[in-house]
Amino acid sequence: MMNVRESAITTMAARGVLDAAQVAAATRFRALWESIGGKGAGAIDYGKEHVDGGKARDPITEREVNAGKELARCRALLGARMYGLVSAVCGEGFALTEIFAGKRERLTAADCLRMSLDDLAELWRLSTRR
Repeated sequence: MMNVRESAITTMAARGVLDAAQVAAATRFRALWESIGGKGAGAIDYGKEHVDGGKARDPITEREVNAGKELARCRALLGARMYGLVSAVCGEGFALTEIFAGKRERLTAADCLRMSLDDLAELWRLSTRR
């Protein structure tokens, strides 16, 4: 049992629009996106006092750096426009109906999303097609 309203990716997968490799690529992209904090590394408040002997947080962890480098590879592969679409749908969880008003735009965006996820699956060697 799964919640198909969790994200646009689970909804599209439940409807049979995405195959397993595309879902795996979207899941991996989402994990990378969330590991860098969504839109990027947040600002550090140096004026904030640390209480109870707490340590200051490291400005950026190695995991965040690696995720940022991997997302940069994704952007180089997909280009700015397709990366923006994948970021909005897979990273931020927007549905295509929230981004595009017309049916033709949504169908075109769905095709572009599938092609972009195919490219990411090939990049990460998740592709099951030959």
